[in-house]
Amino acid sequence: MPLRTTESPISFLIHRLSRSWLRASMAYYLGAYGLGVPHVQILNTIGSRGALVSKDIADVTVMNKALISRSLSELTTRGYTARVVDPKDARRRVWKLTPKGEAFVAAFRPVRLERQKKLIRTLSRAEKAVLVDILERLYASSERLRIEESKMLAAARRARRDGPARNRPQGRAGRDARGSAAEA
Repeated sequence: MPLRTTESPISFLIHRLSRSWLRASMAYYLGAYGLGVPHVQILNTIGSRGALVSKDIADVTVMNKALISRSLSELTTRGYTARVVDPKDARRRVWKLTPKGEAFVAAFRPVRLERQKKLIRTLSRAEKAVLVDILERLYASSERLRIEESKMLAAARRARRDGPARNRPQGRAGRDARGSAAEA
């Protein structure tokens, strides 16, 4: 039975859709290609954007660096990617697709688009446009919230680590009990 949005928070519905799509994609990609979702996302990202450093791949795919590193190692071992000197900056190394990786991306693109069409076929053209706009705005809002909360949590950790400066016992000449200058 579908849950009504008045009964479920939006974040839950987004998470549920994401997990369902991830499970379906994982089963399909493993069965059809022997690749996991991270592998396919990395190949599509490099295929659409060109050679990238690991950090840029992590930023675009919103995956952690350890997963990116492990997946790129596996893709390289299987012949889909290679790490090469950046032609724009000889000090950097970038990941690029090999001919095998390029062939996969080219063959997979229509499959990916067809799967996406099947997912959203119940939406009208106007609804699809609205959905894309809403999802882009929610992603931007989520990123702003992540950054804001990260700063707040870092400040709280510093405060716990440093302790309340104003509550330190004061000794002579504005020094605390340890002999350090007291903070104002």
